[in-house]
Amino acid sequence: MLKTILAACVSLALVGAVPMTVAQAQSTTQQDKAAAKAAKEKAKADKAAAKAKAKEEKAKAKAEAKAAKDKAKADKAAAKAKAKEEKAAAKAKMKEEKAKAKADKAAAKAKAKEEKAKAKAEAKAAKEKAKAEKKKS
Repeated sequence: MLKTILAACVSLALVGAVPMTVAQAQSTTQQDKAAAKAAKEKAKADKAAAKAKAKEEKAKAKAEAKAAKDKAKADKAAAKAKAKEEKAAAKAKMKEEKAKAKADKAAAKAKAKEEKAKAKAEAKAAKEKAKAEKKKS
């Protein structure tokens, strides 16, 4: 009889233990599923955040590249304008120097003509003086 009671207790413990183990297993499975779902959601959120960050960085890099390109374009235009201005200034200076050289040449020519006329007049006066002295003698 002791054997039967002991066997019944063991059987009862086993029968009672099985549902308890199944309940625990179900609870653990649900927890695992919930944890897996939470991990999946977190991974999805992390992926979305990384994608957004990459998109933002790409946009920032694109904006920086555009700014650099615009600056280079502006610098090129400024350099071109400066070169054009310097060329115009050099051309104006050359024109001015050419005009000055022409004026100097004209002035020198006029002075030479004047000196030639003066020398001619002096020679004529000297000739007439010599002629007048010759008549006196």
